[in-house]
Amino acid sequence: MATQDLKIGASYSTLCAVELQDDVVSQYKVTNVLSCEFWARGLNDTYKVSTENGNFALRIYRKNWRTQDDIEFELDGLAYLHNKGARVAYPIERKMGGYITHISAPEGIRQVILTKYAEGVALKYETPTDAEKYGQAAAKIHALSSGFESKHHRYKLDIRHLITEPIREIQPYLSHREIDWQFIREFSTRLANIITGVSEKNLDYGFCHGDFHGFNAHEHSGKITHFDFDCCGFGLRAYDLATFKWSLRLGKKEAELWPMFLKGYQSVRDISELDLSFVESFVAIRDIWLMGLHMGNANDLAKGWIDEAYVDERMKFLREASEIINAEAISP
Repeated sequence: MATQDLKIGASYSTLCAVELQDDVVSQYKVTNVLSCEFWARGLNDTYKVSTENGNFALRIYRKNWRTQDDIEFELDGLAYLHNKGARVAYPIERKMGGYITHISAPEGIRQVILTKYAEGVALKYETPTDAEKYGQAAAKIHALSSGFESKHHRYKLDIRHLITEPIREIQPYLSHREIDWQFIREFSTRLANIITGVSEKNLDYGFCHGDFHGFNAHEHSGKITHFDFDCCGFGLRAYDLATFKWSLRLGKKEAELWPMFLKGYQSVRDISELDLSFVESFVAIRDIWLMGLHMGNANDLAKGWIDEAYVDERMKFLREASEIINAEAISP
């Protein structure tokens, strides 16, 4: 007796590049399309679209990853920055108007946007000059986004988003590690109290990229273009700065490059000592946020690599961050 094929649904599919070129890219205001290639997978999927007139990036959001308002806010931010002269991967309009296309994927409806492709390559951060240039570029995003508003609601880069929600995702993975769970729970509460201990009115608050780790930007002909604003939102600008410091610490380049990043940033835009005093706390918060992101999206990103070694590494980083914050608290 022949066996019947089982029909299994998808939770996160890889879409056909040829069909995307024919049926989706064709709906946007680009001409003479040469190719559409699956380019990168992260929290979303990116396809590189090549035309006779330049390159573009087709982003396909995972099902239920972002709401319509979330994406409209991101698009508003990109358009605002582009109109102000910022070098960003700005959105491309559909021929029928609007920017978002909805497609029916095997797992359900997914949203799609098309942006200009950020030409060039990421800085390698092998020299202090790279950090200084990136600091200048980051400061320009903050400076040029001043005054930005959107009618679309999007989550804020606040304690709820950066600490409370990630901790909820982390807890099941630490259920058998009582000492670690107690530490991260108490540490996260302390961090939240530090951040909320000063009114936002006294701090640098505004539009943030949300993922300024240094590699969501390409340099081409000496100019830096930012892309991937998927984690953007309103928040304290110190978080954006801390994200780069966090990245440098992971790469063991903090001592050499952080002062130059800050020098570059401050050559374009002022930031107060009060704001900078929150950077260390936000370095730890960034790690908690990312840990929660990985664990909360493990069904799509895979669970195998979130093992005991992963948790060991993250807890080591957070305990060291706690020691740095303690040392800062007692220093004159």
